[in-house]
Amino acid sequence: MLEKRLYLIILVCVVLLLSGSLTPQASGDVKYTYVLYPDGHADIKVVCNVTGRETLELRLEKGYIDMTITVFADSGTPLPYVLEPDGRIIINTSHLNNVTIEYEAVVGDVFAEVQVNVLISPLGPADVILPLNSALLYFSGSPQVFTISDPTGKNFYIVLSYDKAGTYEISFLLLPRAETPTETPSSQTSPTPESVGVSTTLILILVGVAAAALLGYFIMRRKLEKETVIEPLLEQGFDERDKAILKALGSGEATLSDLSKTVRLNKSVVWRRLERLRELGYVEKGYSRGKSVYKLTQKGLKTLKDLGD
Repeated sequence: MLEKRLYLIILVCVVLLLSGSLTPQASGDVKYTYVLYPDGHADIKVVCNVTGRETLELRLEKGYIDMTITVFADSGTPLPYVLEPDGRIIINTSHLNNVTIEYEAVVGDVFAEVQVNVLISPLGPADVILPLNSALLYFSGSPQVFTISDPTGKNFYIVLSYDKAGTYEISFLLLPRAETPTETPSSQTSPTPESVGVSTTLILILVGVAAAALLGYFIMRRKLEKETVIEPLLEQGFDERDKAILKALGSGEATLSDLSKTVRLNKSVVWRRLERLRELGYVEKGYSRGKSVYKLTQKGLKTLKDLGD
């Protein structure tokens, strides 16, 4: 009887040991930061504790953009990785303590151009930073809600801080603003956290209620605007951003990074536009020196010529 109990204890210990080594993405070993943008994409940073492990295997968000993935050690040295078709990233972590993974992903949909619905699935604790001048409409789970400010102390961002892994829905409204700042807080901006008390939480709730009421107004207004003003370019299947990309490719093939710098749009935005232009037959994708490059098709060249400068 004693031998059976001893055998059972040893078996349980072995199972726990194996499960710990096979699941390095356990919630206690990773920390997520999501910086959300008005167009539904996010900059995602994952810091992983890999002390004593030889490999790290982590599943990325479903909407990940593979060309934006970067992996590096504490020292800032880039690390090689393997990206599986199912979205799992595998990294050799021998002799390392921490690994940081940064990438962009499309995690949300924009409704009527004013409401953004986001779905994320962090494998550990996560901080979610909403865009500037946005009102929180809905969130699932039980996050701590607070605000952070940029170094000037004039701009504030709503933050939802989740303490464990899960799948969470977040919805926010883009409020009208006189200015159009394009930057959101990052690790370089050193935003100042401010704890939210009962009064601030109440303000957030009231802002959300008011934002919901404004949503109907904005939907109707934008619908009327679209009915009275129809851009000729939209009738051809693309808009000004697409036109800028076509013009940038008019001088020759280019990588995603090159196009992003030329047209001054985020990589994820350019990538989605390129994929759409490919489907429409204006752009084709190829490879040069191990990198993906894009160039205009004959249809794209003809269209660019027709559009003129």
